Amino acid sequence: MVKKLDKWCNTIWLVCLGILGVIVAFLLILNWNSWTPGAKGGAFLAVIMPLHVLEEWKCPGGLHYIYNIIFGPKDFGSRYLDRYPMSRFTDMITNIGLAVIPLIYAVPAQLGGMSNMVAICIIILSFGEVLAHTVVGCYSLKRYRKAGKKFIYCPGFFTAYVLFLPAGIYLCSQISNVTAMDVLGGIIAMAILGIVCVPLQETPLKKWVLKQEGDTFAFTDPKYYARFTDKDNY
Repeated sequence: MVKKLDKWCNTIWLVCLGILGVIVAFLLILNWNSWTPGAKGGAFLAVIMPLHVLEEWKCPGGLHYIYNIIFGPKDFGSRYLDRYPMSRFTDMITNIGLAVIPLIYAVPAQLGGMSNMVAICIIILSFGEVLAHTVVGCYSLKRYRKAGKKFIYCPGFFTAYVLFLPAGIYLCSQISNVTAMDVLGGIIAMAILGIVCVPLQETPLKKWVLKQEGDTFAFTDPKYYARFTDKDNY
């Protein structure tokens, strides 16, 4: 069972997420004039996430490496930078959640009069992605400047600015008659999304991943960061 799950966490899930993105993009185009801003926002996430994850994982890939340097325990050294606390398993769950849960939010946004709440949630997430990748990009530049890094970049930076930022700006321009309850609801929806997709699943699963044999759920290499590091310089 674990071997099958490890195989799913390699590439198969990315393909499935991409298929979901294409389907939602097609539906979004067909219903552009009838969907509310909140429903569009939920759809935006399903379309953006496959491309965002592709940059973080594959082209160029390597977000896991800098993430684990920042959030991993320092006493682990370089031993688990390929899987702790972010592994292919935990990050798969995180990114599927960030694509699917906003789609669930899109239903009450379209049918239940919660468009502004959902739109605000997606705006917070979109600008949050831009901020997060900017901060990590700055940290990466500072850490690896002596190793030859010249740009404020980390995997996910490009799609954060090219996709998430325009999505957030567009939604800001589309919402109107925003109330205090809309803002509060959007913050709560974002809090639920963030907690479910990161700490709620990563906290129990990251230690379980370490108990698996060999390189199960581990990323293969630092990808983008490989040019700045070696086994003694992590």
